[in-house]
Amino acid sequence: MVESLVRQLKSNDPAIRTKAAATLGNSGEKSAVSFLIEALVDEDRHVRRAASAGLGQVWTGEAVAPLCTALNDTDWFVRWNAALALGMIGDPRAVDPLIGALHDVNRYVRRNAAEALGNIRNNSATEWLIESLQDRDVDVRWNAADALGKLKDQHAIDPLIHALNDPDEFVRERAADALGRVRDVRAAAALQAALKDRDEDVRKTAEEALEKIKLRDARS
Repeated sequence: MVESLVRQLKSNDPAIRTKAAATLGNSGEKSAVSFLIEALVDEDRHVRRAASAGLGQVWTGEAVAPLCTALNDTDWFVRWNAALALGMIGDPRAVDPLIGALHDVNRYVRRNAAEALGNIRNNSATEWLIESLQDRDVDVRWNAADALGKLKDQHAIDPLIHALNDPDEFVRERAADALGRVRDVRAAAALQAALKDRDEDVRKTAEEALEKIKLRDARS
């Protein structure tokens, strides 16, 4: 099957190449990786989209550098897929390029970059994820707060406390959850105040975060 699809990647018809790239990616075959990497530079954006998405299904370090390059593609959907794929692979070599993608002009790319950095869990991204807590897009802020919770970096405590006052309830809820993951007693007072938040999910998450902090304090 792989050989047949590889031949289709050489077709003059971009629709055939696109379908072949998508099928190769869905196959999960490691032998398809090098061909999907080649397709990342196809002249047709739909082929590149399929290739970037497909590499996220294979999860191999061989794809990291090409996907990092794809973060600069002219097509936002390719960049979006590349960020998502790099988060799935989880290789720390992608951290710096993904930090750059946090400043992409497209909000969907920024969202996936923040999520990917959380999945990689490298604290060198903390400063930039903190900056993304001020992003104009609510989902970027949400993903940044969630990522900071995964990193568990104490440098993020004050910014996450500030995010408990975000105008969006989903961001406030993620900030509360992140503070619960970090489990630093410095967040207790702010989480206590969040128990009076107008949103039920924020209140519930703040309560759970406080319990985590109390449990850690009791064990220390």
